[in-house]
Amino acid sequence: MTEEPEWKTRRERINKKLNALAPAWQIIKYKDNLDTSTLECHAVEEYPTVNGPADYALVVKGKLLGIVEAKKVGVGAYNALEQAKRYSQGAQDGQGSWNGYKVPFLYSTNGEQVYFLDTSHADQLVQ
Repeated sequence: MTEEPEWKTRRERINKKLNALAPAWQIIKYKDNLDTSTLECHAVEEYPTVNGPADYALVVKGKLLGIVEAKKVGVGAYNALEQAKRYSQGAQDGQGSWNGYKVPFLYSTNGEQVYFLDTSHADQLVQ
């Protein structure tokens, strides 16, 4: 059996799970000059940060509140939290500052496992 590529994990596993949530996340691709203030419940793919593009940026009522780092299903998702942390630190339009992070809610997933970090709680941060 061949290993599932990351793009397929995102499309077949992660996107489906985001769409199944209530309310469902509307998944859109990032484009230049995207006005995030108009977004209500959107997962923006390939969202740019100073530290590279985040796989998904979760925007609620115009506010960037979450970063999701995706990995292919054969890769453990826990270590991807470190990437999500970097993207949070490099988000130019983050909503505040929590221990140096500009986006409060960080996730990593391989479509099967999901890890979560709330950066507003310093005791959760792994150094």
